[in-house]
Amino acid sequence: MSSHASPTLTARPPDRRSAAATGRRLLASLLTLAAALAALLAGPVPAAHALDVSMLQRGLSGLSYLPRSGVDGSYGPQTRDSVRHFQQDNALDVDGDAGPLTMAALVAKVKRVQSAAGTPQDGDYGNNTLDAVRNYQRSHHLDVDGIAGPQTMGEMNIDRIVSSGSGSGTDSEVKLLQRNLAGLGYLPLTGVDGAYGPRTKNAVLSFQSDNDLEVDGIAGPQTKGALTAKVKQVQAAASTPADGDYGNNTLDAVRNYQRSHNLEVDGIAGPRTMEAMGIAREIGGSGPGGGASGGSPTVPPLSGSVRDKIIQAARSQIGVEEWGDNCNPYGRCEAWCAHFASWAWEQAGINFHSSFSGDFYYYGRDHGTLRTDLRNAAPKPGDVILFGSGPANTSTSVHVGVIEKDNGDGTVTTIEGNHNDRVERVTRRLVGGWPAYAIVSPSGG
Repeated sequence: MSSHASPTLTARPPDRRSAAATGRRLLASLLTLAAALAALLAGPVPAAHALDVSMLQRGLSGLSYLPRSGVDGSYGPQTRDSVRHFQQDNALDVDGDAGPLTMAALVAKVKRVQSAAGTPQDGDYGNNTLDAVRNYQRSHHLDVDGIAGPQTMGEMNIDRIVSSGSGSGTDSEVKLLQRNLAGLGYLPLTGVDGAYGPRTKNAVLSFQSDNDLEVDGIAGPQTKGALTAKVKQVQAAASTPADGDYGNNTLDAVRNYQRSHNLEVDGIAGPRTMEAMGIAREIGGSGPGGGASGGSPTVPPLSGSVRDKIIQAARSQIGVEEWGDNCNPYGRCEAWCAHFASWAWEQAGINFHSSFSGDFYYYGRDHGTLRTDLRNAAPKPGDVILFGSGPANTSTSVHVGVIEKDNGDGTVTTIEGNHNDRVERVTRRLVGGWPAYAIVSPSGG
């Protein structure tokens, strides 16, 4: 009889691949758990980026660093430039990125404006704040636009520009400084109080900017000397003793001068009165085109056609920077791309000057030089290119540049004022880039 041997049970060696896979799954689970724990400890996820950008833009616009048309929820070049401007004014790293420190400084400044205007301090410069600031401006005889620009912030006694500067001297010395600043239109007469606060420092900063002095807010010997000298010039023109103190006698003498010259009679030697007196309010620096501190642009001899002269004039200004709050050599202290472009045309004999880019559209329409089909526009040197969606207002027509060259590849090289706060050469796509809506040629070009 045969018998069957029982099978022998032998242990199988471990599967190394299966163990490795299990280890990887365990590690992944641990990493996921760690990430979840870290997120929990860090707090709630921040709100959508577009909402943060809109609040940032409302704050920048409310403090006059960005036009209202720039509140679009998109962190583009215009917003980045405005952030840089705010950072520079507030002693922050100037990188164009609205990080936590920049946002905290902006919200804090908006809250100070809201406090002064008597509206809830939520740090968001929305419609309620615009209305409250308008009411404040009406009651303080300021331009009523709802924007807390330099004059409004000065009246609110809020520092617009942060610096290490401070006043020095006795109460009577500070009042003398304030009388002179007020007499030249840098400070309201109500600001003569003997206290060197933010309002006075803002006025000193503006005077320094206009007079090619170090812009630090410190009323030191050079600043006081330049201020006294300018007051004496006004006094001499107004036929009153030139003692360098813009007191009541000088106010009365300037009022008499203004009456006899058909000027607004307020006793203050502002820009128009000083111009009538033949006194330079702004002194240019040594940079190209009159320098970065003001003055009139310097233009080399121009030759050739109308278009040649436009391009020569525009090229001569590359590198010229604004100063103060959008102050520039080509027009008023405001967004100045159109001032620059029309100035370049004026140098070639074109009788046209504008502060608004949309006006070029109507110039082209009226002179038969307007092209809106940019694919077939055939741009030429000396033309201007208009950006936005149309000429209706500053919200739809937002920028203008002088065309230097058609590159033949769907792009043009432009020379633009108020690009990164200076005159710069830029490359623009005719179609598919930052939206452009028209090209306009100068008449007779």
